[in-house]
Amino acid sequence: MNRNTISTIEHLFAQSESVLSFDAKTLDISKDEILRGLGMKLGDADEYLLQLIERLINEARPMLEPRAGYVISQFFLVNKGAHVIHIEGHVFNTHKQVTSLLAKSECLVLFACTIGDKLEKEAKRQMAAGNSLEGYIFDLIGSEFAECVAEKLHDEIEKQAAIHTLKVSNRYSPGYCNWPVSDQHKLFSLLGNANCGIRLTESSLMLPVKSVSGLLGVGKNMRRVKYKCDLCTDKDCIMRKK
Repeated sequence: MNRNTISTIEHLFAQSESVLSFDAKTLDISKDEILRGLGMKLGDADEYLLQLIERLINEARPMLEPRAGYVISQFFLVNKGAHVIHIEGHVFNTHKQVTSLLAKSECLVLFACTIGDKLEKEAKRQMAAGNSLEGYIFDLIGSEFAECVAEKLHDEIEKQAAIHTLKVSNRYSPGYCNWPVSDQHKLFSLLGNANCGIRLTESSLMLPVKSVSGLLGVGKNMRRVKYKCDLCTDKDCIMRKK
């Protein structure tokens, strides 16, 4: 990376590490995505189910503690031949697809987002009380809200990048596109105080569970496009778009 590019990145991001909080009222999720998680489409749902989903979304919102943290890495090496990315002494086994899509990055944004654990606990409480449908829907709602926080962070980074005629890539997470979930430990070792209080288990599970982590690229030649499920190898994902 040349010195001019580094100066641009430094100007773009006044701090190389930051934590943001979001107002839960600004987070918007779709009933369509909740129905997809239930294996249904909008036309398949009766009025009772639609009203239940709407009610649970409204009940879930006060339980949210949405926040996102990120760090900027300016010094990294993308090895397309080996399908890995070297970031500050760590080798990320990002596999062919993610590696190639981030190859033109001028900096990488490593991030973590969460909605906290209150909604997760409520889902478990509903399940334990025998309210399986409500518990499962709360769980789906939590996943959607967590992704919504990640999207808000992504939008903010894209907005700041655009001011300086830079673009962003899609975001990618360990566990997807053949990127081993075990790389979460490397990712979180670089996040430092931007980890939003998220902890990792030995098996790389994030706690709170309703959290999202990963990385995205920033640069003049990056592109942010709609995600394509046909490029993903997880054929059993319940959120897969047919």
